Amino acid sequence: MPRMIEQTEQTEQAAHGWPTGDPRRFFDVPIDASHLRASSPNGCRRAWRLATGFVVGGGVFALGLWAIASGMSTAGTSWVSLISGVVGVLAGLGLVLRGLLTSGAAKPYCGGPIVPGMVVEHADADVELLVLADTSRDPASPPAFAYRLVSFTAREGTRYVPGRPVPCVAHNFVAPPWSGRWWSFDASPVEWASPDAGVVDAAGRAIPRAEWDLLLAGAQRVAEIRRRAGRIARVADADVAESLRHPPTRLGVPVEWRDDGRARFVGSVGHSRDSAVPSGD
Repeated sequence: MPRMIEQTEQTEQAAHGWPTGDPRRFFDVPIDASHLRASSPNGCRRAWRLATGFVVGGGVFALGLWAIASGMSTAGTSWVSLISGVVGVLAGLGLVLRGLLTSGAAKPYCGGPIVPGMVVEHADADVELLVLADTSRDPASPPAFAYRLVSFTAREGTRYVPGRPVPCVAHNFVAPPWSGRWWSFDASPVEWASPDAGVVDAAGRAIPRAEWDLLLAGAQRVAEIRRRAGRIARVADADVAESLRHPPTRLGVPVEWRDDGRARFVGSVGHSRDSAVPSGD
C-alpha cells in the first residue's frame, strides 16, 4: 500500500490532516499512465507547445538570422535590420525553449505537496480551480499562504461542478533566488493521476480542515484574483487560523515558535513519525 494512503488511513493524527510541508503531505502514489493520458490535458498542452516552439520558434529564429545577414550585407550597415534580427533570434530561441521546458503530464506528480483545491467555474470546456498553497521558502518562518487560480481545458465527457473540493498536487513553484517566498505556482488534480477514489479521498483527508476552510473563504476573492496578472493573491496573516499560522512542525520536524515569530526546531523528522505506520509494498 502506498505510504501516503497507509499513513493517512491508519494514524490517529491523520484524521486532522498533516501540517503544510510535512513529508506525509507529498504525493507518492504510483501514477496510472493510461488514466493520466485519458484525463489530464497537460499531455496535449506539451505536444502543442513543442510543435509551436519548433515550427514558429524555428521560423522566427531563421527570419532573425536572415535580417542580421541582410543588415550586414548592405553597403551601409542597417541597424534596423540588425536589431530586428537580434530580437527575432532571441524570440525564436525563447519559443523553442518554452516548448522544450513544458512539463509532461506526469511531472507534476513527482513528489509535489498535496494542497486543497476547489472548482469555481466550468464554462463550456474551460475550468477554473481555486488552489491554496504555502509559498514560504524559509522553514523557520511561518507558512505564507496564497490563493492561485488554475485554468485548464476539460477533457471530453468530464464535468467539474462548481464548489466541489479537488485535492491537488502543487508544482512549478517560481521565484528569484533572493526571495523568501514563491512568487507563483501551478497545481494539478490528484484525480488525474489515479482512477482509485481511495487515493483521492486519502489526499483530501491529508489536508487539515482549517486549510479547506481557508480555501472556501477565498472563494469571495475569485473576481479580484482573476484581475491580477499572475492570478495569485496572498492571504493576510490575520485571516489564517492559529493552527495554520504556527503549526506544530515545519518540514515534518517539531518546532517551538519564539516571540520573534521564528521557529526553533526541537526534534527530528523521526520524532514526528513515531505514530506513522511503516510503509508497505
